[in-house]
Amino acid sequence: MDINDTTILYGVPRVAYGTDGCTPFPMCILSCAKYLGIPTDYTRAMAESGAAFRLNWNTSCWDGGNVDAVFTYDDPDEIFRQGMHAMERNLKIMKRTPDTKKEDFMAFIRNEVNAGNPVIALGIIGPPEACVITGYRENGNVLTGWNVFQEYPEYQSSVQFEKNGYFLTRDWWENPETTALIATGTEALPPLTPKEVLQNAAEALKGRMCGTFARGTLAYDAWKDAILCDRDFPRDAVFPVLVERMMCHGDAMDCLSDGRLHAAKYLRRLAEKYPAQTEKLNRAAQEFEHVSKIIWEEMIPVLGGWERGEKQIRQLAEPENRRLFATLIDRMKSHDERAYVYLCELARI
Repeated sequence: MDINDTTILYGVPRVAYGTDGCTPFPMCILSCAKYLGIPTDYTRAMAESGAAFRLNWNTSCWDGGNVDAVFTYDDPDEIFRQGMHAMERNLKIMKRTPDTKKEDFMAFIRNEVNAGNPVIALGIIGPPEACVITGYRENGNVLTGWNVFQEYPEYQSSVQFEKNGYFLTRDWWENPETTALIATGTEALPPLTPKEVLQNAAEALKGRMCGTFARGTLAYDAWKDAILCDRDFPRDAVFPVLVERMMCHGDAMDCLSDGRLHAAKYLRRLAEKYPAQTEKLNRAAQEFEHVSKIIWEEMIPVLGGWERGEKQIRQLAEPENRRLFATLIDRMKSHDERAYVYLCELARI
């Protein structure tokens, strides 16, 4: 095998935070599906993977990983299984274990890319969020692709760029957050049925504890308790502590504004196709729309904008603002709970 072997798939659509979405795994599904000519879109990827219906909060600490789509279901593989099903593909995943060698990952990537298929990976650059591997150089020692963190200043020492914008990185294996590879060239599956999608949605939205994590509608209570804890927002807090608080709070807002918007869009599509269930589908969609509306019209104005700058961080720290947010969180929970009832009724059909 030539150590200089190179294969790069050009034309794979960019994956980056922006107007197209802010949940990396469904964004990667969309990118790969477009490249492979599979009919899907971001709304379908969000809803059918279950990511549109998730909310997660670690009750033991302020956890920057709360928003990760891997917490959609209690089985961490389920989001990937349903996500791949959203692009009508079976799940083929290689996880990094203590026994996994770099060459194992390299061989997986080469086999997929050589067959003309991008690879969805967790990690590569930065945290274990999904990204797309579009090719390799030097037999796989150097990888190319799209990663939502590729232009973040803190990762620039390990990243270079191709002319088309693809990242180039040699340090991907040394990143301990590089944890899995997912093939996109697997066998074709029939689309999920509406009943299956609704059952999965209800499973994701159901309030429950999984270890220290509050999930679904129960996560609202954990989020509210956290922002009402005055000792976590002391007047003399060092700024990095407040930054951490804002990151977790902001991620929850991102999760809901993005997720519930696309949950509603998907349900309204179903309402057009299934007249007998139109009323319940539209009512569930309306509940989800109310959640997104509360974020945009009531929470963000108090913070002073969507950004997570010093102004927003200081506004979150103010006790009166946090008490207001607690009431908004309760209202959003109520909307999700009503939507959950509709989903359960629809899923039994």
